[in-house]
Amino acid sequence: MTRNVAFLLGGLAAVCAFAGCERVVPPDEIRERLDAIRDPHLVLIVVDTLRADWTTPYGDARGTTPELARMAERGVVFERARAQSSWTKISMASMLTSLWPRSHAIREARDALGPGAVTLAELLRDAGYRTYAVQSNGWLDESFGFQQGFERYVFPRGAGAKGIVQAQIWPHADRIFSEAERLIDAHDPDEPLFLYLHLMDVHEYAAPPDFKTFGDDQRGAYSAAIRWDDDAVSRIIRKLDSAGLLDRSVVVFASDHGEAFGENGKNGHARNVLTATLSTPLIIRFPFPIEPVRVSAQVRNIDIAPTLLDVAGIPLPDSFEGSSLLPLIEDPAGAPDRVAFSALGTPLYPDASVQVALNDGKWTFARNVEPDPNPRELLFDRRVDPGENVDLLEREPEQAERMRALLDAYLAAGPADDVLEQGVRIDPSIAERLRAMGYLE
Repeated sequence: MTRNVAFLLGGLAAVCAFAGCERVVPPDEIRERLDAIRDPHLVLIVVDTLRADWTTPYGDARGTTPELARMAERGVVFERARAQSSWTKISMASMLTSLWPRSHAIREARDALGPGAVTLAELLRDAGYRTYAVQSNGWLDESFGFQQGFERYVFPRGAGAKGIVQAQIWPHADRIFSEAERLIDAHDPDEPLFLYLHLMDVHEYAAPPDFKTFGDDQRGAYSAAIRWDDDAVSRIIRKLDSAGLLDRSVVVFASDHGEAFGENGKNGHARNVLTATLSTPLIIRFPFPIEPVRVSAQVRNIDIAPTLLDVAGIPLPDSFEGSSLLPLIEDPAGAPDRVAFSALGTPLYPDASVQVALNDGKWTFARNVEPDPNPRELLFDRRVDPGENVDLLEREPEQAERMRALLDAYLAAGPADDVLEQGVRIDPSIAERLRAMGYLE
């Protein structure tokens, strides 16, 4: 080794030591490294209404999500994650209980998670975790049972919906961050933490002027909101770091559903359960840098709760219908697609369908069910028609029958006991805001 090379290597080592550089962990060592971290902190960040292909790790080249790009560069990207509904209440019930929509059976505006539901927060609380949430979606208010298991379930309050613009109906990113900051500052870092944050700015296409650099139309407003929430995620990561929590934290970034921009003749969400409104980002950042992993196999949002329990070394309850994603991260090559079911209940909009669907990773099969006035079935081959524009129900009878049988078997299982609570009273201030958005009469 020459003197100059030795000097250079010594300088790099000194810089690395000063900057806290770590050895990049190969995927097959992740579980071993996690086991060495006693009770890792768990952070679940959900950005409402965010479809995957509008973010940087999923191919958007406009710089909408630099923080998600940084997470992807040192973590795991699931290239095909699928939500369980295009309506928040159904989708988040599935994410937080790892139950299919047919099992928790939430369908109506006044349906809620009952006391018999086994939630991720309850399981973590029972295992010794301090459990906090900062919430901003009215469908996830305590009226609907989503606070189960949380020691603190913060829903920032303000003026009602009367006389305010739609972009101000729900608490914005800065408010969510400030509430999260307060919880983090008050937390004892020696106690394991579960922090769930839910941001609504993308749902409302809302962003401050400094972020509105993507055009003045609807798509530009949607992109600006994505950029703003990515900035909030960056601030959350930095706050965890400054509080001494990040080097023990597993951070999961997800969304409850996507958004349609003309696909299948629809705009928005909660109109059907086809891919434009179900394809969501799913990225995991570990407490240590890993060799970047991109998992191409299809996964589901009901796999998030089992993964967080697996990361924490907590056994999965028998009620969970999802599976941990750690095995796919450790060995992503050749992993099979996971079948995904989804559902949309009583219509919230005049052009919405009451629909159930499944996707096996290649084919999408959807069915309008009662009380939908337009009973029909749809079949798409996403390998050649990713936009789901050409219905192949009549042209591919064998595939249609195969998918129909899978859907029938799924529906035949019926709801789980004591999970659904019906006819709940909605908090009046929340109901007012939901009416302002056209969700309630």
